Amino acid sequence: MMKAVSKTGLRPEPHQGALPPGPPLRAEPLEPASFRQGEGVASVVPSIWPVSPSPCLKQMDYKGSAFNGVPRGRAPWWGMGRSPILLTALILTACAVPIKPVTIAPAPRSYLPGVPTAGARLQSAWWRGFADPALDRLVAAGERRSPSIAAADALVAQAAANQAAATGAFLPQVSVNPNVSRQSFPTGPNGYGAYTIDEFTGTITYNPGLFGARSYAFRNGRALTAYERANAAAARLTLADNIVVAAITEAGLEAQIATDRAMAASEQRLLTLLQGEYAAGAIARLPVLQQQAQVQATMAALPGLLAQASAQRHALAVLSGVAPADFAGGHFRLTDFTVPADSIASVPSALVAGRPDIVAARALVSADHAAVGQAVAALYPSLTLSAQGGYASETFNTLFEPGAALWTLAGSLLAPIFDGGVLHAHEAAARATLANALATYRGTVLTAFQQVADALRRTADDRASVAQNNAAAATADDAYTLARQQFKLGAASYNTVLTAQITWRQAQFTAVQAATQQLLDQAALGAALAGE
Repeated sequence: MMKAVSKTGLRPEPHQGALPPGPPLRAEPLEPASFRQGEGVASVVPSIWPVSPSPCLKQMDYKGSAFNGVPRGRAPWWGMGRSPILLTALILTACAVPIKPVTIAPAPRSYLPGVPTAGARLQSAWWRGFADPALDRLVAAGERRSPSIAAADALVAQAAANQAAATGAFLPQVSVNPNVSRQSFPTGPNGYGAYTIDEFTGTITYNPGLFGARSYAFRNGRALTAYERANAAAARLTLADNIVVAAITEAGLEAQIATDRAMAASEQRLLTLLQGEYAAGAIARLPVLQQQAQVQATMAALPGLLAQASAQRHALAVLSGVAPADFAGGHFRLTDFTVPADSIASVPSALVAGRPDIVAARALVSADHAAVGQAVAALYPSLTLSAQGGYASETFNTLFEPGAALWTLAGSLLAPIFDGGVLHAHEAAARATLANALATYRGTVLTAFQQVADALRRTADDRASVAQNNAAAATADDAYTLARQQFKLGAASYNTVLTAQITWRQAQFTAVQAATQQLLDQAALGAALAGE
C-alpha cells in the first residue's frame, strides 16, 4: 500500500509509482519485409541477431544525458531531465530488436506443362457453375447451420479477443483503490498509538514493451487472428466441397439404381420368354436357369446401391446442419447438374495469394516470426512505469482537502542476468517453431498445386471419356436388342443373347460412372481453385 505525508500528520512510508503514461499506443501493421518471396530455395530460419544496431538505438548517444543523467536545459515538472532511465524508456518504446525476414521460394509458374492459365482472382462460390438451384440452397443452409462453421467462427472470435488482450497489456492500466486501514506502532522511541487512515488513490501502470516486446506482441496477435479467419474461410469452402461431392455421388448412385432396375426388367422379360419356350418344349432348361441367375445377380446389386445412396443423403443432412431424420431435401439426379464449360485455371500467383489454406499457412509463419521477436525481446531489460495519486487522511472529513493529496512516480527496470538458460531455450524453441511453419507453408503450396494439376488433367480427359462410354453403351444396347430379336426368330443362340446382355449391362454402368466422375472431377477442380 502506497502512503504519503498529509497535513494530518501521517507517518511517511516508502513510495512506489511511475511517470504519467505516454501517448496512447496503437498497433502497427506488419512490415512487408517480415514475409516476402525470394528467389531460389526456401531459406532456413535466419539468425535473429542483428548485423547492425537498430536505427532507434543508433539515435541514442551513449555519452549523452540520457545515460549519464546530465540535464540539458530546465528539467520538466515530472523530473525527466533528472531520470536517465525514464528518458531512455521513452526512446526505447518504439525500438524493436530487428529480426531478419524469412525468405521463401517463389510460387511455381504453371500447374502443368503447356496448360494455359489466366485470371487474377479465384472463385469463392465455384459450385454455382453446376447451375443447380437446389445445390445452391443446400450449400447456403450448410453455411448457416453447420456446427463446423460455428466452431470455426468461434475460433476467430477467440483469436480476436486474445489479440485485444495482447494489445491491451501494453496500454496504460488504470485502477482505483479506496482503502480504510487501522494501524498501530506502539514500540520504539517514537511509537504511536492506534490510528485510522482513510485513502482514496488511483494507480496507472504502463509497460512500454522495450526492444520490440510490444510491437512483436501486436504482430503476433494480428497474424493469429488472420490465421483463424483463413481457417474459417477454408472450413466454408471445405463444407461446400463436401456437400457438392455428396450430392453428385448420390445422383450417380440414383442413376445406377435406375439403370439396375431397367436392366432387371429387361432381363425379366427375356426370362419370361424363355420360360414359355421351355414350357412348350422348344428349348432345354439350361437357358432358363442361366437367365434366371442373371436376373438374380442384377437384383442382388440393388440393396447395396440403395444403402450407399442413403448414406450420401445422411451425409448431406449432417453437412447441412440437421439430423438425417429431419432432412427434407429432394433427391439429386445427374440431369440436374450442368457440366461447367472448360475453364482456364487462375494464375499460380492468385492461388498462392487467395487460397485459404495457403493464406492460413502464411499467417502462421508471420505469427511464429513475431514470436521469435518476442522471445528475443525477453532477453533484454523490461521496464514498468507507474504513477499513483490520491488522498489520505486520518479523518474522513478532511480526506479530500488539498493538504491530504499524495502522489508517487516510479520506474522499475528488470534485466535478466542468469536464468539457467530458460530465455535462450525459449528463443531456440521459437526459431524451431518458425522453421516448422515455413516447411508447412511450403508443403501446403505444393499440395495445392498437385490438387490443381490432378484436377486439370482429369477434367481434360473426362469429356472424351464420357463421349466414348456413351457411344459404347449405345452400341451395346443395339447389339443386345438385335440379339434378342434374332433369338426370337431362331437365328441366334441363347449364348449370343447372354453375352450381349452382359456386355450391355457393363456398358450401361460404365457410362453412368463416367458421367458421375466427370462431375466429381469438375467439383475437385473448382474446390482446388477456390478462394477469396
